[in-house]
Amino acid sequence: MDKLYLIDTNVLLESPEVIKEYNVVISGLVLRELEKHKLSYNKELAFNARIATRFINENVDNLIFDLKDYQVTFDESLDKDYTDNKILQSCLDNSYSLITNDLLLKLKAKGLNIEVISPKDNDDLDYKGYKFVDLSDSEIAYFYEHINENIYNLYINQYLIIRDLTKNTIDKYRWNGKEHIKLKIPPKKFIRPENDLQECALDLLNDTSIPIKIIAGNFGSGKTFLAVKMAIYHINEKGNYAKLMVVRNPIGTGESIGWLKGTKEDKTDDFFVPVIQNLDGGEFEADKMIQSGKLLKNIPFFMKGITVDDSFMLVDEAEDLDVKLIKTIGTRLGKNACVAFSGDYQQSEDKFIYNNGLVTAIDKLKGNPLVGIIVLDRDVRSEASKVFADL
Repeated sequence: MDKLYLIDTNVLLESPEVIKEYNVVISGLVLRELEKHKLSYNKELAFNARIATRFINENVDNLIFDLKDYQVTFDESLDKDYTDNKILQSCLDNSYSLITNDLLLKLKAKGLNIEVISPKDNDDLDYKGYKFVDLSDSEIAYFYEHINENIYNLYINQYLIIRDLTKNTIDKYRWNGKEHIKLKIPPKKFIRPENDLQECALDLLNDTSIPIKIIAGNFGSGKTFLAVKMAIYHINEKGNYAKLMVVRNPIGTGESIGWLKGTKEDKTDDFFVPVIQNLDGGEFEADKMIQSGKLLKNIPFFMKGITVDDSFMLVDEAEDLDVKLIKTIGTRLGKNACVAFSGDYQQSEDKFIYNNGLVTAIDKLKGNPLVGIIVLDRDVRSEASKVFADL
């Protein structure tokens, strides 16, 4: 029997012609989503849904329709009513392969050994926390005349980077749900952004009204550096928080060196080196901050039941956290506290590919007024480090 491919809604919306290239199965879940999108207030989405429906009708004789309502049984911890989970269950029950452009669904499918095809052929998130717009002089003028209107359909706390038609940056704003506001970052004598996205990240890390911050992106893009520097700025320069709590899950890439003797600190100290090296005084500064109570180190295993008050909590290498661990850490936040998750979802260890808490958090929390997200995309570490990014 020829291999069957269950197609996701996002592919039909973006590339409906794909149904001519494979033995495609269309589920009742997807049909219901298309019907809903046809009535969307988003004109582009509604138009694409109508085009997809037309493609289906024109090729109906070559398609297979699976209208079963699947019960999610492959993982008891997951939401049984979530469409993506039902799609995965249908693939497992019928040995379907999957066609999707959704990174989160793609990661879950790979973790379940489901073959995945992505027409867009990328490993990137649809939502990155910002939008570039290249505008003519008249369009720029129109924007400034309508500064309080959400012209470009931004999520709350999404950044807008305005460029001219030669792609030179003109201005940067963040949409707060009511108006576009200018970015506010520390003085350049304290920290200087390398590019537009780093400036957006600094604005997010600087804003105490947004207690949940996600700084994602590839290695070398400055995630940990920016977060550490801003934590120190809040603590030592502004007095906004009393201490920095650094959280890392002690998961490593490479071969294990076996069981380590000693205390919790002895066994986990090396995992905090990437954070400590971003302090101006390195280990000396870290020791001084620990002695004064300004720096705490923790791992998720020991955090259940505690409350974190008056703190800037930095969760580094957050790609190695599942949804349960993200919840465990996030629910520790107490009074006058914030949390910054920093990580590269493309470097997740194997056990977190299927259930990646960082990607899930970005997907589920975007647009929440208490949450800000920036996905950095440029390696600023060195020219040599960029060479290895493509291996």
